[in-house]
Amino acid sequence: MLQRDYRLLDSKLFKAFMAAAETENFTSAARKAFMTQSGVSQHIAKLEEQIGVPLFKRVGKRVVLTDAGQKLMRFVKEYAYTMETFLDELRDDAQAISGLVSYAMPASCLLSPHFPLLLQKRLPYPDLTLDVTLVPSEDVVRMVLDDQIDFGFVTHRHEHPSLDYELFCREEYILVGSDPDVLKAITPGNVCRQRYITYPGADVYFDLWLRHHFPARKNLDFLSLTPTGNINSIDGAIKMVVGGLGISVFPRHCVEAALEQGDLFEFSNSKDPLLNDIYFLTITGHAYPKSVRQVLAWFREMHCEAPPAQGTAA
Repeated sequence: MLQRDYRLLDSKLFKAFMAAAETENFTSAARKAFMTQSGVSQHIAKLEEQIGVPLFKRVGKRVVLTDAGQKLMRFVKEYAYTMETFLDELRDDAQAISGLVSYAMPASCLLSPHFPLLLQKRLPYPDLTLDVTLVPSEDVVRMVLDDQIDFGFVTHRHEHPSLDYELFCREEYILVGSDPDVLKAITPGNVCRQRYITYPGADVYFDLWLRHHFPARKNLDFLSLTPTGNINSIDGAIKMVVGGLGISVFPRHCVEAALEQGDLFEFSNSKDPLLNDIYFLTITGHAYPKSVRQVLAWFREMHCEAPPAQGTAA
C-alpha cells in the first residue's frame, strides 16, 4: 500500500478538463475556468500525458470528448462527489449541508406547494445552492441519465436499469376553459375539434386525460388535436385559456385559484378524478453527496407530511 503512486492523476488539472468538456471549446473553457486558453490546453495536454490516450477530438469548430474522455468525465464527477461526501463526514452537520444541488422537473411542479416548502427548509443553510431546470418529463430522464443533474421529477416511469423511481405525490389533471357552455358540449365525437392551447409537457396531460375520459376513442391522442395557441410556459398557457383563446388540460393545483375566482371552469362527467403519480428519480447506486441526500430527504418529508388534498399529494 505504501508503495502506490498517488500522483498518477493530478486533480488540479480537472477544472480545465471539465470546462472544456462542458463548453466543447477551449476559448469558452478558459473563460469558464478563469484561465488562459494556453493554460487550458496545457492542463489537458498534461492529463493526456498522464493517461496515455487523447481525451478530445476535433469535430468542425468543436472539441468533443473521446471515449476515454467520457470515462474520465464520469470519474471526475464521482471523484468530486466522493471528496464532498468525505468532507461532509468531517464537518459539523449544519456546516456540511453546502454546495450545489441540481435537479429538473416539469414546470407545473413549480406551481405546487412543495417548492415554497423546499425554500423554507433551505433557509438555515445559506451555503446550499439550488439549480432548478424546468423541462418536460422526457427531458428530465435524459438529463439524469446524462449526469447533467443530480435527480429529477417526472410524470411517468420509464423502465431503465440505471434509474430508481420513488413516489412523491399525485396530481389531478382537469380540462378547463373560460366558457362553461363549451365544456358542457364536449363529447367523444367532437373532442378533437375543440380549440386547444398547447405548452411544454401538455402532451402528457392531454393523453392521460383523453384515455381517462374517452377510452373508446383508442386512436385519439395529443396529435389529433387542433391547437389555436402555443406558448413555452404553463403560466402563459393558463393566461391564454383565461383569455378565451382555447381550452387545455392542467394539473388542478395550477389553476385552482382561477377556478375559485370564476375565471375558469372545468369539464366534468361521472368519471372518478384523474390522478397521476409523480416520481422523483435518481441513478441506481449513485454516491450522492450529503447536500443532495439532504434535499432528497426534505422532499421525502413533504411526501409523508402533506395531506392528500385536491389530488396533489399521495
